[in-house]
Amino acid sequence: MQKPIFRVFVNYSIKNSRGITRRPKTGTIDTFVLTNNLEEIKEDEVLHNRIFYLHKIKDKDKFKIEIKNIEVEGQYGETTDRF
Repeated sequence: MQKPIFRVFVNYSIKNSRGITRRPKTGTIDTFVLTNNLEEIKEDEVLHNRIFYLHKIKDKDKFKIEIKNIEVEGQYGETTDRF
C-alpha cells in the first residue's frame, strides 16, 4: 500500500530542559513527512532527530524542542511498494 508524501516547513525552538537557556535557538526546517496531520507531525521522532542532527546535539535528554508553526505545502507523490 502506497502512502502520500507531504512537504512541510516547520518553525521550531530548542531549549535546555533544565531551564538554563537564556535565549532558545530557533530555526526552520524544510522536510518531507508521511502524514498531513499536524499533531502527528509534532510528535514525529524522525523530525526531532533531524533537528537535533542539524544543531549537532548528541544528548537529546537535556534539550526540549518546541514546534511553533507547521506549514504543509502540499503532496509531492507517494511512497513506492518494493515488496
